[in-house]
Amino acid sequence: MTDLYSLFLGCIVPNLFPEVERAVRDTLSKLDVEYSDARGTACCLPPALFGFNEDAWLKMNLRNFSLAKGDFLTVCDECFASLQDARASIEGERGKALPNVLPFVKALKGVEGTIKDRTKGPLNLRCAVQHSCHLLRPSSVRRVDDPESPRLVKSLLEALGCEYVAQEDEVGCCGGSICAGSEIPRKLAIRRIRGAEDARADLIVTTCPHCLKHLGAHSKSMPVLHLAQLYALALGSNPSEVGTRGILR
Repeated sequence: MTDLYSLFLGCIVPNLFPEVERAVRDTLSKLDVEYSDARGTACCLPPALFGFNEDAWLKMNLRNFSLAKGDFLTVCDECFASLQDARASIEGERGKALPNVLPFVKALKGVEGTIKDRTKGPLNLRCAVQHSCHLLRPSSVRRVDDPESPRLVKSLLEALGCEYVAQEDEVGCCGGSICAGSEIPRKLAIRRIRGAEDARADLIVTTCPHCLKHLGAHSKSMPVLHLAQLYALALGSNPSEVGTRGILR
């Protein structure tokens, strides 16, 4: 059993994607990952927002850290980036040690050796991956994966018996963090979806709720799922409850 994590769900997952929250909880429980909810926490004020008031961002996240009962485990990669940056700033300015911040994929990687023994069989799905910008860049700060040739999500998909489908632009942005009202976000999303279709993928998998929201809004037929949903499906969760009904061929 792993060390205790303090689960930081963020704003998007519980409000827009309850099926992802259920999938995360099911996956952690079925893999014996010990966690408790980070109760009372507020918005992390992600990069697009904290630039307006850095002092408020630091104070908000200092309070968030004070409520953690263990290392923060984030489901949203933008929360991961914001909390990690805030942690570095607060520790640097105040010399105060704070809990670490880990993304969901790192918790999965930590128990990768037990995954195959717990799953109900290979999923046999061809998966294109929308890699999360907030998880990879800046690489000198995030230190999660190789920003040019990421392998972490690939290895976690292969552990489920999925095939990782290579695309022409492996680490391209989905466009979800670009200014609203512009045509650029829509064009980037369509480009990513068409790339997955051209590669004959069964679905697009991401670890970022923002990518999930943005690509899902522009996809007509290509399913877009959070990695946690595939894990919950492979571990025996009810497909209707974790948003994976009809995914398996």
